[in-house]
Amino acid sequence: MKIGILLTSRNNYLLLKDWYNINNTENLEVLNIDEDSSEEQRELGKSICLELGITYMDREERGLQNNIMTACNYFEKKGCEWVIYFQHDCFTLEEDFFIRLENYLLDGKLNNFGVIGFNVLNGAEELRKYNGESTEIFTIGRSPLEPGDNWYRHRDRGHPDPWTPPTDNKTPFVVESVCWTSAMINIKQYKKYIIPTDEYQFFTAWDDIAFQFLYNNVYNVALPQFRLGHDQDIKQKYGIPKSSPSDVPEREYYFGKWGHLEVWKNRWGFEYGSPQSRIDFEKIKEHYKGTLLMDFYNHDPINGPMKFLDF
Repeated sequence: MKIGILLTSRNNYLLLKDWYNINNTENLEVLNIDEDSSEEQRELGKSICLELGITYMDREERGLQNNIMTACNYFEKKGCEWVIYFQHDCFTLEEDFFIRLENYLLDGKLNNFGVIGFNVLNGAEELRKYNGESTEIFTIGRSPLEPGDNWYRHRDRGHPDPWTPPTDNKTPFVVESVCWTSAMINIKQYKKYIIPTDEYQFFTAWDDIAFQFLYNNVYNVALPQFRLGHDQDIKQKYGIPKSSPSDVPEREYYFGKWGHLEVWKNRWGFEYGSPQSRIDFEKIKEHYKGTLLMDFYNHDPINGPMKFLDF
């Protein structure tokens, strides 16, 4: 198999059985990396992983980007070429998702791209609109540099129209960053282009990876024909906050340190996720001249994706 599956856990092991039972992993190996859970949670995690046949590993270095590098090294030794990451509340919507994805990767056409993302249906209302191969494009990417509301997502969500989705919901296209409830990378590409940091422990870690690829003129790609569900309500069943908790001790217990937006501003020179992104970028855009970051800044997604891929 070309793909290895990565989960990272921090005090949320009660979700792990649900994730495993929902997803048909098709005999792909699943690696769980623990991100400094409490001793009680680590022991629970080891027990659940052993029961489910999931490989348990304590983190080598803190932070999601370092966890991905650990997973790359681990799966590369197993002969894998790709690592696909899942949050615990994200799941496949098709029984043959991984078989189809493995087959799609066989011709190597995606090998030279950056982060690969999927069509994500968020919450019960969107999940009810799942319609197999005819499913519309829902949330498929993030876009802090382009005009809009920082997302590539379905306009029915009540936000201003950030983009015009393509009528063809099967053709891949390039994006700034993917919807990182699940994301996939080619191991060789990650090791070639990405310099991991522990400054991001969870939030915006994938966006930073995507932007490192764009800075090196490597496109990130969305695959709308592969559909996933994301249901945060699953977490509430176990008393885990549905979204990022505002209470500091609880937030650190589940997600680690905060301050990711300040880290982003220091690393990239512009704010992330607000109208200020484009204002800041305008002041420093000469630094990014000749990169795909500049190309996305100059592209208006109201005209649709910047580039379709012919495969």
